[in-house]
Amino acid sequence: MYFGEAVSKLDEKGRITVPRRIRDTMNGLGHAIWYLTRGYDGCLFMFPHPAWEQLRKKAGRFDSIDTRALDFKRLFFSSVAESRPDPQGRMAIPQHLREYARIDKEAVVIGVEDHLELWSKEVWQEFVAAREPKFREMSVPVIEGGPTEAEHSEEEKGADHGSDRSDG
Repeated sequence: MYFGEAVSKLDEKGRITVPRRIRDTMNGLGHAIWYLTRGYDGCLFMFPHPAWEQLRKKAGRFDSIDTRALDFKRLFFSSVAESRPDPQGRMAIPQHLREYARIDKEAVVIGVEDHLELWSKEVWQEFVAAREPKFREMSVPVIEGGPTEAEHSEEEKGADHGSDRSDG
């Protein structure tokens, strides 16, 4: 499991140095091959090979005739790059992904349980500042087992339909 946050400087060859604690986890779990792709909110997703295979299979279940799924797959898979940490723990971040995530000097590596995310330091700070006020609210479905965002949305739709009915 990956967790924590660490800043890493980008070297002149477009590589970050993966923090030692994260490298130790990678090595302990046998995660040598990583798949990097565009993520949400301006970050890069970094999936170890096993998680990548699960995700790829899930995405493959959707037919290409489904235009929404096709658009997602186009954006998601077209940007994928494979990377492996070298013996010094450096990982190459391709230029097209650095540009997408606006990473030029410093990057923040965060652990998100089954994968890592790579953020521009500035974009990460903006993300945290914008989300921090709702941190407690976000915790409910995760920590306390309340409804997820999708379930909550469905409940609201049901309530809206219920109010349209007349009892007479």
